[in-house]
Amino acid sequence: MTAQAHPIGWFEIAGEDRTKTEEFYAAAFNWTFSDSPMGPEYRFADAGDGVPGAVAIAAPGMPTSYAMFSIMVPDVADSCRRVTELGGKVLLGPESIPDSGLTFANLEDPNGNIIGVFAPPAT
Repeated sequence: MTAQAHPIGWFEIAGEDRTKTEEFYAAAFNWTFSDSPMGPEYRFADAGDGVPGAVAIAAPGMPTSYAMFSIMVPDVADSCRRVTELGGKVLLGPESIPDSGLTFANLEDPNGNIIGVFAPPAT
């Protein structure tokens, strides 16, 4: 029996100037943006029928600009442990978003690529 693959469920694009990032993606790809509960540093991106995501100002501990996809996992802490064992790094987290039930972490693979993992709220 093989382990179940975990799908990509979110993307995040961050830069030092979130407004500039929004203006670029709106003009280049017709994306629209809306407020999120995390405040003006983090806004939801509507990129059409694809994977949902957001644009952000980079959080402390993260590079000043990056594009990251996030993988849905059943256990964020376990994923952090496995990534570390495999030569990766935990950059941020695990953290929980208050009143949402969502837990996430931002990681770096052994090649320096940034990825995210998250466990959606239990339903």
